[in-house]
Amino acid sequence: MANWFPCLSIFTIDKGLPSPTWAYILSLTIIFYPIIKVSFGYFSPSRLKNTILLYETYLKENEIDLLVNYISKYHIDDIKKYLQGISHLPQKESIDIILRRRTDKDKAYEKLVKPQRILFASWVYRHIIQNENFIRKSANKYLELFATPFSGMETKESSNEDLVKLFIECLFENKNQLFIQELKIMNGTNSSVLEMNVNYDIPILFSLFAHTKAAADNYVWYPVGEGAVKSLKHDTEQKEFLIRKYDHDLESELWSQKIYIAIVYFNYMVRETIYRNSECHMWLFYFRHFTDLLIEIIPTPNDYDGDSEYPSFAHKMIYEQFSIMTDWLDLAKEQETDNRVIDTIRCLGWCVHSICQADNSKISVRFRRRLLDLLLSTYFEFSHYPDNIAATTARQWLERMFLNPKGVDFGTPIITTEYLFALQDAWDEFDKVPYQYYEDNGSIQHFVTTVLTPLGLNE
Repeated sequence: MANWFPCLSIFTIDKGLPSPTWAYILSLTIIFYPIIKVSFGYFSPSRLKNTILLYETYLKENEIDLLVNYISKYHIDDIKKYLQGISHLPQKESIDIILRRRTDKDKAYEKLVKPQRILFASWVYRHIIQNENFIRKSANKYLELFATPFSGMETKESSNEDLVKLFIECLFENKNQLFIQELKIMNGTNSSVLEMNVNYDIPILFSLFAHTKAAADNYVWYPVGEGAVKSLKHDTEQKEFLIRKYDHDLESELWSQKIYIAIVYFNYMVRETIYRNSECHMWLFYFRHFTDLLIEIIPTPNDYDGDSEYPSFAHKMIYEQFSIMTDWLDLAKEQETDNRVIDTIRCLGWCVHSICQADNSKISVRFRRRLLDLLLSTYFEFSHYPDNIAATTARQWLERMFLNPKGVDFGTPIITTEYLFALQDAWDEFDKVPYQYYEDNGSIQHFVTTVLTPLGLNE
């Protein structure tokens, strides 16, 4: 530079810093200046309330895209960190709450929000993300804006039932395609959501299901369960589809039906509790309500082929639920846990009672037999695993279910003529050969003694 501009030589000294060093210092300054400016300027405590007021103005003026852009750029990752911090705060003792004493939890919270970015994030979460108007206007379009912070809800301490339920309701009621795409990715897999999230892009399902304690406190089943029940009662377009004769070529249209979306959703929600050893049954009992309503909408009389695999799409939905519930039992066996085993069999019992009491014009003898065959197959297959807690528990409770399907373990047993006929028919047609002769482990005779004889049925 001195060759081109000799006058600059007046700024040089003999023992000054070399030019490469000055260049390095200047580069660092250029890089860190905007970071420092944002961190200590944009996130200055004096600007906190004004920032929230600005965001609320954007929301009031319906500038949702602009508001989402600011939140995504400056706050969303910090909100996740904030919720992760809330997840692991110490517990308060009851006496401390009553006496309003300063506790370790209070100190930990103050430490959590001491960084200005986290403090801003806590206010944005409280005033904007939880705002019902904001959720309804943005959830269906900006799913990851909610999925990111939800994934920070790692325990029930950071759960937010109203927020999460409203978010799920928006997705389900609008049959959101990104939400459905994630269900399609999961559908048919035997992996957990936690495992699938490693190789596939499923941020919504991961954020809702991966942390099962938070999921239970967030009531993640409720919006989908209630929405599916309402759709079976009031959605005439869905009803018209469900009562159509089953056609394999039309299976892709199932993803447009809320009941099918709900069934797949419940499947992977419940499976995650088996993988994670969760104590909550996630209200899998919605399946019995789905079954009752599906039977109710099947028309009578009808021209269905009673010998077909699925006489109608409604029958397909009923079979899917039975198949899924027996798969839950299989998964529990694989994981060697009795989580969800008893809950599942209680639900299965109610569904068995319903399909047996349905008129033969709605539920044919052959279709009823196929459903009961699933349960008999599970019962006898599990006899090969005498040291597996899931298998032994399932066999004990399936015996109770066969003896009292509607109540299983409560109430006076309700044994109807229709049920006895259906069980006898299923038993007569059941393939017993794999459990007889050299494969005989005593399970056939045990079933006869424990179930058939007390019910007065033939072996």
